[in-house]
Amino acid sequence: MRKIFIITGPIGSGKSSACRFLRKYDFQYINSDQLAKHIIKSDKIIKKKISKLLKLDYELSERIPWKRIRNFISENINNKRNYDAIVHSIFYKKLNRLISKSKNNFVIEIPLLETIKKIKYKKIIICILANEKNRKKRFMKNKGKNELQFNCLNKLQKNKKFYIMNSDHVIYNDKSINTMTDKLISIIKTNQ
Repeated sequence: MRKIFIITGPIGSGKSSACRFLRKYDFQYINSDQLAKHIIKSDKIIKKKISKLLKLDYELSERIPWKRIRNFISENINNKRNYDAIVHSIFYKKLNRLISKSKNNFVIEIPLLETIKKIKYKKIIICILANEKNRKKRFMKNKGKNELQFNCLNKLQKNKKFYIMNSDHVIYNDKSINTMTDKLISIIKTNQ
């Protein structure tokens, strides 16, 4: 029986590293941020709605102002909710379609744990957690990312308790990458 592992956790916790590791075990990888960007780029209706939401005096074309969108979302929870309302329904239809068309095992990176109930298939939720200092350091390693962006995005996310209460497995990623990958291997073996 195929397995669908959801990797979730707050910003900078190590979700991408966990997913890269699981790909070595022949899991088909889906990055929710990349999938959402692809959907936005290719859907004229979504682009029109986002243009209106951001109060742009033009409709989005091929060049999407990702930085402006990120800044808009991180301003406050209402902006984030309005943006998510535009993107998530179409995103989850597409994601469920991708899963239905394949017999592969999946590892899906989804930061927003509160939204994954929209995945129609049985899934195993693995939450990666780390302390704020480590998460901020990892986030700021990325090109063009700064502390202000981290702080804005971090305050919009669910708290640690929410992640723990809504996950099947929790991995604390404040030590070496080997510690995290050993725990991932253990979870894979437990769920075979």
